[in-house]
Amino acid sequence: MRVQAVAALLAASQAAAQSVVGTAYGFANGVTGGADGEVVTASDAEELAKLLSDDTARTVVIDKEFDFTGTTATGAGCDRKSCSANNGGQLYLGDLSCGGSDNVAVSSITYDVAGTKPLAVGSNKSILGLGKGKLIGKGLELQSGASNVIIQGLEFTNANPGIVWGGDLLALKGKNDGVWIDHNKFSLAGRMFIVSHYDPSRVTISNNEFDGKTTTSASCNNNHYWTMMFYGDGDQVTLDKNYYHDVAGRAPKLGEDGSKGTFHAVNNYFSNMNGHAFDAYDSATALIEGNAFESVNQPTTDKAAQSKVLYTVPDESAASACTSSLGRACVANSVDSSSGKLAALKADSVLTTFGAIKGSLVKPLSAAEVAAHVKANAGPANLGSSSSTAPSKVVEEDAAETDAAAPVTPVSSAPEEEAPAATSEAAAPVASSPAAVEPAQPATPPATGSGSSSGSVPAYGQCGGQGYTGATACASGYTCTKQNDWYSQCIAASAKFRRNFGPFAMRR
Repeated sequence: MRVQAVAALLAASQAAAQSVVGTAYGFANGVTGGADGEVVTASDAEELAKLLSDDTARTVVIDKEFDFTGTTATGAGCDRKSCSANNGGQLYLGDLSCGGSDNVAVSSITYDVAGTKPLAVGSNKSILGLGKGKLIGKGLELQSGASNVIIQGLEFTNANPGIVWGGDLLALKGKNDGVWIDHNKFSLAGRMFIVSHYDPSRVTISNNEFDGKTTTSASCNNNHYWTMMFYGDGDQVTLDKNYYHDVAGRAPKLGEDGSKGTFHAVNNYFSNMNGHAFDAYDSATALIEGNAFESVNQPTTDKAAQSKVLYTVPDESAASACTSSLGRACVANSVDSSSGKLAALKADSVLTTFGAIKGSLVKPLSAAEVAAHVKANAGPANLGSSSSTAPSKVVEEDAAETDAAAPVTPVSSAPEEEAPAATSEAAAPVASSPAAVEPAQPATPPATGSGSSSGSVPAYGQCGGQGYTGATACASGYTCTKQNDWYSQCIAASAKFRRNFGPFAMRR
């Protein structure tokens, strides 16, 4: 019996080691991925594609490299006069980016087929790289309507990096309600590292590394231009503690004309960028706080600098002004002397918008702490490090009762994306539309506070935390689990079990 008990405990521990580290937060609050399904390790490419594509709840473990490259094809396209592929530029496959005066027709462009055919992802998936999984030559594409997805600890790379339209590394096709993209690394793509399409998605992108070092750049400066774009009409996106370096543009690009989105960009580290970071349209409402910029040519584009719906927290006065709406001061951004100017934008309407959904916000670290923290914690190799798996303090409000925690309302499908506009070498390319703290703790009793035992908290609602005065009893099948001193949440019993036997428990 003792041997059986030890074997059972070992099996449980091994299974727990193949589970999600930490808990989804921000706009992805409540996302559980494949927590309710089986854990399966993909043995080959064919099995991987099958495991990812349906809507069955499942944790898919990718614990090795999958190299999809090796099958090539040719197609017509064009080159740029101003930034030629012969001079460190990119070729453009197809005709979506061709036809302007800066273009030179190319009759035959050789590309790897894998990059143009991403792996389809359905609902209710945890896709785990465990810090060692790697997809080479092919990205992931969340299908329209796919929801409740976690992608953690993976590396994405080498999808036709010399060819625009050669492949995106991670695409959200729309109506993707609840996606957590955490501790991944993105590099060497033909086009976008991450892109959302026209229907709305609810997403948190945290602790990722976006490595733009390349010898084939759309701006001919060894910095990848196509970093990330969000075009979903109704997108809700949290960008927290990501590491952007050696990228030249769209880092990130927020919205487009007529497409509304809500964005919280907090504690991201931007470094060594020969181009721009934030590009934004007047339809994109964004709170940009506690970020650090080092050697960034243009923290905000000229267009973003004219925006009436950005709040960039340029100084302590602007930081203090957040208190009445958010219940806390914002945190000013930091821009070093080798960077360009961050636009000083203080749109009061932004604070009103975020005041209504403040339960989905995280309280930033000081911008002075960001560079060291992000470099030590971002990316697959740092998954499970001491402070990389949880946000800073969550704002004291029941996230389950906010608009952001509710499913995104789908909108009608928009036409397929168009091509990036051709530009001169002196100016970075611009596309008219997208063609182109402490870790979460194990389960505990309700956190401190004067919570009442009356009533019942719904799944993934707040049940404790300093200053909390609501109910502490969770709905059947859920347990009040401490996330940090400020926030406890009703978590499914299966998720509680995984945390008790997960990587942090094993280290204690």
